[in-house]
Amino acid sequence: MSNRLEMEVWSLDDCAGCGLCVAACSKQVLGWNGGSHPVLEERIQTVGYTKGPLDSCTFCEHFCEETCPRLDKWAALEPRVKIAARARGPVSSGAPNDVIKGILTAGRSAGLLDGVVMLDVDPWELKPVARVCSTVEDIVESVGLQFLWAPVFEVLNEAIFIRGMRDIAVVSTPCAAQAVRKLKSSANQRLQLYQDAIRLSVSVFCTGIYKPEMIEEILIDRMGVRREQVKRLEISPDREWLRAVLWDNSERTIPRQQAESYTRSGCGSCDDYLGESADLAVGSLGAPEDYSTLIIRSRAGDVFVRNAIQMNLLETSQEIDETALAAAVEEKDKRARAKAFRNLQILMLDSLADPLKRGEAIQQFVHLYRTPMRTEPQGSVRSNCTGC
Repeated sequence: MSNRLEMEVWSLDDCAGCGLCVAACSKQVLGWNGGSHPVLEERIQTVGYTKGPLDSCTFCEHFCEETCPRLDKWAALEPRVKIAARARGPVSSGAPNDVIKGILTAGRSAGLLDGVVMLDVDPWELKPVARVCSTVEDIVESVGLQFLWAPVFEVLNEAIFIRGMRDIAVVSTPCAAQAVRKLKSSANQRLQLYQDAIRLSVSVFCTGIYKPEMIEEILIDRMGVRREQVKRLEISPDREWLRAVLWDNSERTIPRQQAESYTRSGCGSCDDYLGESADLAVGSLGAPEDYSTLIIRSRAGDVFVRNAIQMNLLETSQEIDETALAAAVEEKDKRARAKAFRNLQILMLDSLADPLKRGEAIQQFVHLYRTPMRTEPQGSVRSNCTGC
């Protein structure tokens, strides 16, 4: 395991929870134990009568570091097209998950995809799962992402090495799209098989994803809703509520104040709401009623959308509320600035013990507060002042 993951991601509660580091680990010593980030498995080596801990990562190429999206800052991919979209055919709906189903169904039917790696929900247990869909029927029958967390790349190796898929779409949150982007940008040839296999990344608009225990503790224990009663979960574009739609078409609404405490800690450092690293991003924000906003950011995304339109599985409209999307980007900038202030606090604490970091802390302080640097009069001499 790279020490950078421990020091710069896990210890700061910045882990995206995508699971790509676990999938790419060549020693298979990273895994999940129910915590907020992966853990390193402790292995024991025996030499004669002597036993001791085995450092499995000594000669590793640090594939975990090569694939972690939190070790880099990502500039947004410029949108090629912004449209409103609605699924047609077997799934006729404007809901984001259904629009995604329409695009993927068309792609699978046309032979553009071998399968889909996606976040889904077990309809019987109402628990989030990572799933590999290999047929049109699998895609149509999936529930889709319900803003409940699971490591989506947990099944990536199954798709590539067991099922032999070479053209895969990944459907998840913006942080998983950032992980795909990090993977694609790696120059390590040993990751080539992963790079070539992932053909399309699709992201839903996201302001944070919830821990699965929220369902048990709020919906079931407090509201008395049985798991088998729930048809789907919905979240408002402004994140003011999370709603459970039951099979009898009644609804149970969870206010933001109750749900926010179950948000994954790593979501607090994410500043990507509109899937700015994904080939396609889909969400209800900015779209007219019974439509979703669809943002195309790459040539691959454009090919899949055009294919779905030609197969009559997607209808589109130019009616998009750009103001709402701009407000979301502005909110992203606020979160990014908040993260920068937090990093400054950490840097200032580090500078107390390491004088070499004091200059860096001062520069960051000036950058954030837009404070002009104080210039010393010529001939002035500092004594023991550190300049902080």
